[in-house]
Amino acid sequence: MIVINNNALLKEYCEKYDINSHFSNWEALTKKLVHYEKGEIIAFYGDQANKLFFLVKGTIKFCCFTDDYEEYFFFDATNEGLFGEVEYVMNIPLITQSEVIEDCHCIVIPVKENRKLLDNDLKFQVFLTTILAKKYNDMRNLCMNAESYPLEIRLAKYLIADKNSSKISDLTQIAKTIKCSYRQLLRTIKQFVENGWIEHLPQKGKYKIKDRDALEEVAKR
Repeated sequence: MIVINNNALLKEYCEKYDINSHFSNWEALTKKLVHYEKGEIIAFYGDQANKLFFLVKGTIKFCCFTDDYEEYFFFDATNEGLFGEVEYVMNIPLITQSEVIEDCHCIVIPVKENRKLLDNDLKFQVFLTTILAKKYNDMRNLCMNAESYPLEIRLAKYLIADKNSSKISDLTQIAKTIKCSYRQLLRTIKQFVENGWIEHLPQKGKYKIKDRDALEEVAKR
């Protein structure tokens, strides 16, 4: 973790994602811009939570633990890039473990130092409610898709979910998320490549979206 002492860059990120519009008095909050390197653990599952994060660059993998398995999902600079909100609202230890997949920048807001401002900021509380509702709805849709739709449609929906990225990697995780076997996923990916919807990159197991419009049509079926 490296603190970036660059107010101009912090301001640039705030303007790009319109972050200050979610707060009544953004300037009054204690905050910092932080760089995390690939492979770094930002926060460990079960640790005490005392930060809100706005992910403004890069990719983070979140790992949820249960007694007998691990479930992964990915989070990119979408959905306003906010995480740590569940722990803030419920005042509980971390329910996920976050690992950096691609070097990332986060705007970090210490909760303890800002608790009074945050708790009494109606504008922020409305924003927070919207984020939580959207994440709940996204997870509900994901579960429904896994139960109700053919694999081709589930994969198309997964690939177009992040409009900010065309990269496709970690096929094992994708198979877990859309609830299919690794072999089934490879067959469907091969079909997508043959259809010209995605293309295989030189790196093993790496693909990228080639025809997003076609995937969106598949997802609508």
